[in-house]
Amino acid sequence: MTVYICYCYADTRLASKLALDLMRRGLNVWIDQSAEGTSAETRRLDQIQGIIESDQFVLILSATTTTSTETFDQVRMAVERKRPIIVAKRQEVYLLRDQEPLLAGAPVIDFSRARYDEALRELIALLGGDPDAAPDERLVDPEEASQWLPGEWRVTFHNTRNGASGEGQFLFEASGKAIGLLVTEQDGLPMEMRILGQWWLSDNRLSVQGESKIFVPVEDSDLPERFTYSMTLRVNDLTRDHIKASSSVGDQVIFSRLPNATP
Repeated sequence: MTVYICYCYADTRLASKLALDLMRRGLNVWIDQSAEGTSAETRRLDQIQGIIESDQFVLILSATTTTSTETFDQVRMAVERKRPIIVAKRQEVYLLRDQEPLLAGAPVIDFSRARYDEALRELIALLGGDPDAAPDERLVDPEEASQWLPGEWRVTFHNTRNGASGEGQFLFEASGKAIGLLVTEQDGLPMEMRILGQWWLSDNRLSVQGESKIFVPVEDSDLPERFTYSMTLRVNDLTRDHIKASSSVGDQVIFSRLPNATP
């Protein structure tokens, strides 16, 4: 069972929360999380493929939804492909004349903020899931990173373009402070980098910015003793204890929470 979640930009927070809660209860979810700068045509093709691969279609309906041409284009595609539609109504709205037939007969669940938990149970049952199933707490919300990410993490990285690799460790504190140690090689010699800065996880990107010191076993090295450090990674896979990410320059990075380091 794969559930397609359709939403407009203004409802991103609710859509992400709903997707996570459904996945925590064992349902597969397709949700549009296109990277910044993705063309409209590429996004549309991805949406078509997502609808084809999905069994159920959930529309988050709000006042903004009715003004979104892109959102109702997805609804039309779902209707054309005979996907069952469920409306997750965030607030009372007035549909436009050409929108009403698309949602005629679709079950409506009230997802106003005050009754989210009750509505979630109704939706899970309607999708054929078990509303009483214990949620899988390994799956986490990136927007709540300050609650679950703090702790000690082992990190390994490999660059698919230049072959560079290394490993190290980061301590992410709840205050946002980041302390890191990375070990790699430069020109065949070991190089150690100590990092002190700030971390944050937002918009599916993990960033660390601050200052670093370089140590190499070479006298009179021309490397600067310290310099500005900046790392921004796109998160590709995320659980409470495991993060897979990549950089724009080809780095493939894996973070693994160290034992007994759970916050």
